[in-house]
Amino acid sequence: MITDSPTAYIASGCSQIAFVVKDIKAGQKFFNEHLGVPRFYLFEDVQFEDLTYRGQQGNFRIHLALAYAGEVQLELIEHLRGESIFKEFLQKKGEGMHHLGFIVDDYEKAVGDLTSHGYPIIQSGRAGSVPGTRFALLDTEAAIGSIMEILVLDEDMKNLFGRIKQGDF
Repeated sequence: MITDSPTAYIASGCSQIAFVVKDIKAGQKFFNEHLGVPRFYLFEDVQFEDLTYRGQQGNFRIHLALAYAGEVQLELIEHLRGESIFKEFLQKKGEGMHHLGFIVDDYEKAVGDLTSHGYPIIQSGRAGSVPGTRFALLDTEAAIGSIMEILVLDEDMKNLFGRIKQGDF
């Protein structure tokens, strides 16, 4: 890794590979049966706070499942309703790898560094109570073939991710 880059701290937080699927149960089954992922933690009909989609107020809902393959978190996303980049992806490409997730300590700095280099936020929001877990998905697809997500986890989500990783749920 280039450690003298002012944004090298972002790459050190790469921890997630996210897939958009048409059916969350079928997606889980594939990873269980074919890749040996033991089980997923499922969030059904997720509603986010402070949601934006392409610069406007967002209103979508999703099912979301999390598991670990070694140190890497796998995220499965099933779009349910509303407008989202997940719905766009399904319409354009079908199911597949959607984004890479990067957990950072300073949301404003990471998002600011990426947007200042020409990678706009295309979707953002917050999960959970204030402060919650903040996320921003940025349009890096032309540069790397994938969207990037910046995440800052609150203590509750850090603890949950640890439990999911250990299979303690």
